[in-house]
Amino acid sequence: MPLRTTTYDYEQSSESGRERHVRVPYARQTDVTPTLHDPVQVTSPLAGANMCGTHVTLDAVTSESIVNFAVGAVYRHGVRNVLTYSAGPVAEATWGPINVGDPVYYDAEQDALSGNKLSTSPLTSAGAANARFGIVVMQQTETAASFPKGAALVGSAHMCAVLQTGVLKS
Repeated sequence: MPLRTTTYDYEQSSESGRERHVRVPYARQTDVTPTLHDPVQVTSPLAGANMCGTHVTLDAVTSESIVNFAVGAVYRHGVRNVLTYSAGPVAEATWGPINVGDPVYYDAEQDALSGNKLSTSPLTSAGAANARFGIVVMQQTETAASFPKGAALVGSAHMCAVLQTGVLKS
């Protein structure tokens, strides 16, 4: 079950000038049936170079979203702690704890497997690059004792504050 129920009212970076709202047709999004306040990835022919942001408005009439692509915006999203996938039927192979400063990727395989759109895996099960979405940071209510999240031997999903980094290579 996705961890989307607690993300709707959390946006840590609301200072003036931080927002970069852009209209994007659903047809140009990896998930063509978007959910409000979820991460979004705009499709690209170059693996890993996709533009990523967070849905702030959905318009079912025009089939378009308003997406905040601001580098430095911080949103709370569900993040899966998968590091690698096995070949063959897509399955998680290894996991690792999530810590402050860890990179987070838009991971379409995670959306299919667990309902989360973000993970700590830089590669798909086919070895293609996942697009870099951001970096784990501490939520306003967290302390150093809140980390690491998850364990090295078991898959799990965690609510994390993620600082959007735009299209950056890992």
